[in-house]
Amino acid sequence: MTMSRNERGLSRRAFLGLGATAAMAAGAAGLAGCSPQASSDAASAGASDAGAASGSTAAGGPSFLTEPSPIAESDIKETVEADIVIVGAGLSGISAARAAVESGAKNIVVVEKATTWQYRSNQVGCIGGKIQEDLGIHIDKNAAVGQIMKECGYRPNQRILNLWADNSGEAFDWFLAASEGQYVVEAESDTYDGKSMSVRKMHWPHPAEANIADDFYPIFDDCQICLPDNGPYIQNMVDICEKAGVQFLYSTFARQLVRPDNAGRVEGVIVEDENGDYKKITASKAVLLATGDYASNAEMMSYYVPWSDRFMSIFPNVDAKGEKTNTGDGQQMGMWIGAKMEDGPHAPMTHHLGGPLGMDAFLLVDINGERFMNEDVGGQPFQNQLSRLPKKTAWQIFDSKWKDQIKYMDTGHGNVNWYVESGADVPNGSYGKNAYISDEDNEDGNTPGFLSYFEGEKALGVTANSIAELAKLMEVDEAALTATIERYNELAAAGNDEDFGKRADRLFPVEEGPFYAYPLTDTVILVNMGGLQTDVDFNVMDTEDEVIEGLYAVGNAQGGRFLVDYPLPAPGISHGMALTHGMLVGRILAQL
Repeated sequence: MTMSRNERGLSRRAFLGLGATAAMAAGAAGLAGCSPQASSDAASAGASDAGAASGSTAAGGPSFLTEPSPIAESDIKETVEADIVIVGAGLSGISAARAAVESGAKNIVVVEKATTWQYRSNQVGCIGGKIQEDLGIHIDKNAAVGQIMKECGYRPNQRILNLWADNSGEAFDWFLAASEGQYVVEAESDTYDGKSMSVRKMHWPHPAEANIADDFYPIFDDCQICLPDNGPYIQNMVDICEKAGVQFLYSTFARQLVRPDNAGRVEGVIVEDENGDYKKITASKAVLLATGDYASNAEMMSYYVPWSDRFMSIFPNVDAKGEKTNTGDGQQMGMWIGAKMEDGPHAPMTHHLGGPLGMDAFLLVDINGERFMNEDVGGQPFQNQLSRLPKKTAWQIFDSKWKDQIKYMDTGHGNVNWYVESGADVPNGSYGKNAYISDEDNEDGNTPGFLSYFEGEKALGVTANSIAELAKLMEVDEAALTATIERYNELAAAGNDEDFGKRADRLFPVEEGPFYAYPLTDTVILVNMGGLQTDVDFNVMDTEDEVIEGLYAVGNAQGGRFLVDYPLPAPGISHGMALTHGMLVGRILAQL
């Protein structure tokens, strides 16, 4: 099997669309309500093909809550016997398959509706492991998990988060072990050829001036970057599985779980191939749902997170029919046989990555030229404020001294901390905001140079030698902007932000031209966190909070992990949790 990044992966910068031009484009699409409409077909087709009335609803609710008529035995062309069936060949499903087979499980079938296995990004968050140990990084597990709980309104199941915190270091070492001898561990600032396998600590080391111990929104050093992306590392795990006899059924759509009369254990899953033929795959031990999230299912988004259904989804992975794969198939199939969808509010992953200087804590104003928040927050809290602004638009403003100021900023996801003279010194292979910036683009083009945000036909930023001229270019009220900046400069001079409480060492005056302003509008949505309720052993629960025997969930199909907002204290935690929980549930399944 060959691996192609373009087939299954997409750079996080391209994914979130926050380069010199894409932020406004994504914002315009979000404001226009351009949520994908056709992506719910994957699961809904199972209902319509099985004879359920198209568009029917459950007690006046949305159609996806309507249990389809069972697919008739006479329509099933083939029965395949398995011990374990895993639905979904993404990071969590592949990790589960590998862990299960390495722990002695036999007769494992993995069902995937895309033409091959799936992945995204290059970031994996963990606590512990050899790389962090070698760098002398120690993360307080309880501090990290506690911050996640706070940012999620204390709604997650902390025991499920603890599984990640307690086992993710081991899991990441296990992840890399599949690629032993093929990768090197390097510094984030090292040059990169764009092809080889290189593992780096994200945003490490920190500038001493950043003083992260006093962060308003703490961010932990849990994230590793796997270059060129996660693809070749996962390919090696797939190879382990295939050599051990795991059967992968690609271009195969899971349509219904087999649970007679919605009572007793789950006995298997009915799937449909590209030709429209049904197969029943029996599971003598377990069915594991590793089917991902539902952000590309417009109906589910409108039902569960109506405040976020306007965001444009640019999820890159598509199934064998060309439709996006994250359509909530596992959640729907589970609910049809009595599983409980976790209580909300579900958590959209809509963290902003800011402008040319990322989410650094420079002055922010709205379209009226007025300051509205403490700017020293991460991309998700910022997006929450942005969503409530007039026209959902803000401007990030700073002056000519920015090159000396970024080293004082936070060092988390979306922050920029190092200025270098040449674009050649900005590391290649970046996903998201690079911690480094130059005036010019870097070599692989993944990190636009500072000047590209302000010069050229596609530049959205404006620059001027006076505040009056800047206000004119921004099309905001000159008097209001002038008053805002004068007040901000007073606070900076006093070293005390009486208005919004930003820490003094990140409170820089805007006083020496040229002055810069960059517009920030709605970001896009990556995934939406909301899954089936499980216990700590990944057993799916029913609406009476009882275990449904034989049914498990992992990854974004599992609930209890993130609620209200996708939290940013631990960058890469979504992939880290998929990897870690996949490893753990695979070992559990092997013991059945």
